[in-house]
Order: sequence, then structure tokens, then C-alpha cells
Amino acid sequence: MRASAREPSAVGRQRSEGAWRAVAVIGLAAVLSACSKPEPPPAAAPPEPWLAVTHVTVVDVAAGGLVPGQNVVVRGGRIVAAGDTARVAVPPGATVVDGRGRYLIPGLWDMHVHALFDAEVARTFLPRFVAEGVTGVRDMGGTVEVMRAARFALLAGTLVGPRIVAAGRILDGPQPVDPSVSLAVGTPEQARAAVDSLASHGADFIKVYTLLPRAAYFAVLREAARLNLPVAGHVPAEVTTLEAADSGQRSIEHLRDEVEPLCKAAADAACGRLLDSLRAHRVWLVPTLVVLRTKAILDDSILIQDPRLATMPTLVRDAWDALRAGNQGRPRSYWLAKRTRFYGELALTGAAWKDSVSLLAGTDAGALYTYPGSSLHDELAQLVRAGLTPAAALRAATLGPAEFLGATDSLGTVAAGKVADLVLLDADPLADIGNTRRIRAVVLRGRLFGREALDALGPGLPAASADSTRDRTPIAAPPRF
Repeated sequence: MRASAREPSAVGRQRSEGAWRAVAVIGLAAVLSACSKPEPPPAAAPPEPWLAVTHVTVVDVAAGGLVPGQNVVVRGGRIVAAGDTARVAVPPGATVVDGRGRYLIPGLWDMHVHALFDAEVARTFLPRFVAEGVTGVRDMGGTVEVMRAARFALLAGTLVGPRIVAAGRILDGPQPVDPSVSLAVGTPEQARAAVDSLASHGADFIKVYTLLPRAAYFAVLREAARLNLPVAGHVPAEVTTLEAADSGQRSIEHLRDEVEPLCKAAADAACGRLLDSLRAHRVWLVPTLVVLRTKAILDDSILIQDPRLATMPTLVRDAWDALRAGNQGRPRSYWLAKRTRFYGELALTGAAWKDSVSLLAGTDAGALYTYPGSSLHDELAQLVRAGLTPAAALRAATLGPAEFLGATDSLGTVAAGKVADLVLLDADPLADIGNTRRIRAVVLRGRLFGREALDALGPGLPAASADSTRDRTPIAAPPRF
């Protein structure tokens, strides 16, 4: 099925696919530097320090295999050499990290977070991503003021945090679901003005939402294509998923309302047609299983027993608890239906992967009982539960984001010339995806964070995080898939 003849189709797909490259690796460094006062260069810049991870097993996320006995040498925020220990020498004076018995993976990306809607939340969340090995995030809705302040702080070195690709405010209908982070859009004229405004404020892409009117949605696609900005987000209620795929939307978030009208069960013929369209148009799915699962077990006290909850800013904790309290008292049949629906979402995720639809790991961190950094490891576990191999789940958080952002020349694998965003693990993640939690060190932009430094960025709670992925409440048996 294609978009109606009254609507545009294939609006600027090639341009939008290339648009991510400029924002993924350097962020907005060039734009921000243009706004700063010129300063004379220092009389003599100190030499860049060397860092070497030696005798390590590199996880080849592209091939899904292990490459033992490697030396990886870093300088100036880049990997300058990577290869067999006999071939790649350790430079004199380098800081050496012994990688014997350990595994080196590219830095992880969480491709659906909400960290930039409040300054305190940003200050709390961004370091904790790094503490959990997340060296890049795609922020799916906040304010441009917090977005710009966070980027300045990261560039100035006053805040530790991941690379940020951000939407700024969400484009929603005249009465937005969440007015605090949305621009109200009702007409094509308002849609064009909103896209122009976000572009002028440094947004890296445009996030569309559920209540955006049909005509305004297609106007967003046209204007974003003109400005070389990709479009991602929900599929508006007045647009079908097939139309969104055909017309150039780059990623579809969640699985709940975006695909259910066409795809109630993974075995449906309509579901097969939808997955074929997503694959053919290279539309990426971001299942966010961890938050979908949370919504299905909102009655379970395990959520408020999670020790991570106490580390959240008060405004976040209070908002979550209020939503949970408002859902108590519902009949058991309601929660059984919610859990059964979640199993269907697991099945659809597995079916999409088996049908070669591109998947990205995202958590909705900042939303209902989802946590910065640690929830990404929960998401990887849920992807494996859905049927992905550990290697495929790991690709959804490493090489997949690099491909989506058009930045495979700099991100996504451990190789010479790539940016030095790395995670050193104590155990093999291909044997057990839970081993991504066993972080020994993180390298961010070439800077080494050992275990003590990571603990100082945010509380490491691997045991609690692992426990939070288990369903304790008896539920109906899931369908086979």
C-alpha cells in the first residue's frame, strides 16, 4: 500500500538518510564554536596522551564473533591502531589497560531517551549513561534550552555525558499529549514554521507524535526534507504505518499503537506485508520493550522496590509514582490482558528481526520506571528474550545506530580511525547478553574511566537491574514464537 495520490511519497529519503552523519559524531561543535569568542591559540599545546588496551578480545559486532589477542591504541579521541599484539606496538609512555581475559566492545547507544526536558534531570542522567557504558544517546523530546545548555556543558568539560543526537521539542497536534515538551501544530503552515524553528535552534532531527494532523504530518516531511533533517517518532493516528514508511519517516518508536492496527499478531498476513514494507524502505523499528513491559506490570510492587528509584530526581520519581498510583485498583483481568499484549510485542520484535527489519535498541529512559544507562542492559535482555541472538541485540546498540546515523566511518566497531568510544567487559557478551553489565572500564572520546571513576558518575546496580527484568506475578502463558 502506498500513500494516497493526494499526499507526497518518497520525500527526500536519500537526503534524510545522509543527514545524520553531520550530527552523530561531532554533535554541534562547529555551530557552537562559531558562537564563541575567538581566542589566540596556546603558546605550546601539550602532546596528546596515549592509551592502550592490550591482549584483549575484541568483539566483532559486524560478524558476531570474537577476535582474541588484540592491542587497541588510542590517541586524541580516536583509535589509531587495532590489531594482533605482535603487530600493534604499545607507544612508550602510554597508559596501559591490561585486557587479558576481558572483552572490548564499541560504546553502546540508547536510541530512545528523554534526558533533556529538565536541567536537573540532564545533570543527573547524562553522567549515568556513561557509567553504564552508554556513550551515545538519541534524545526523543525535551526543550531546546536544556538541549543547548547540556551541549555547552559537555563541550566545556563541566559535565560528563554521552554524544547527543536530539530532537528538541516534539511536534504534536493542537492539543499535545505532553505540552511541556511539545509544539502544538494544527496546519501545514504551522508545521513548516515549527520545523524551521527547531532547525534554527540546532535540532538534529524532527520528532513527530500521535495527534499530529495528517496534512500537517506530510508538511513536516516536506519541510524537513528541504532542510535535510530526518523525521522519526510515532506514526500519527491519521496516518498508516505503511504510508509513513513509504513517505520517508526514518524510524518508528515503540510497537503498541504504531503497528497494532495492521499487525495484531506476528503470524498475520497483514503483519507480513507491513514488515516487508519496513524492510524495503529501510525504516528502523525501536521496540522499547523495557518500557512496554513496565506498562504491562504497573501493578507489580517490584517496580517501586527497585533501588534505582531512589537515585532519580524528585520530579521524575513523583511523576512515575503518581502514574502508578492512578492505575491501581484495576481488575486482574486488565493486567492479564496487558501482559498478554506485551508477549505479542515480544513476538512481533522477534518476527521483525527474522524478517530482516532493522532494529535499534532504545529504552524510553526517563519515562515510566526506565533508568539512564542501566535500562539499556534491560532492553538488550528483552531483545534476546524476543528471539534475537546476543550478537544481534548487541548490534542494535552499536553498529545499528552507526548505520542509522550514517556514521559507520566513525562509530559502531572497534577499528583504526573510529572514535575512541569503547567499553571493556569482564565477560563475553556473545555468550550471555547479561555480560554487558559487567563493565570494567569505559573510554569516552579517548578518556579512560576506570571502575572507580565510573562508580563516581552514578550508582552501579547490576544486581538490581537484572532482578528488575523478571516478572514475578503469575501470568497467562505467552504465545509460542
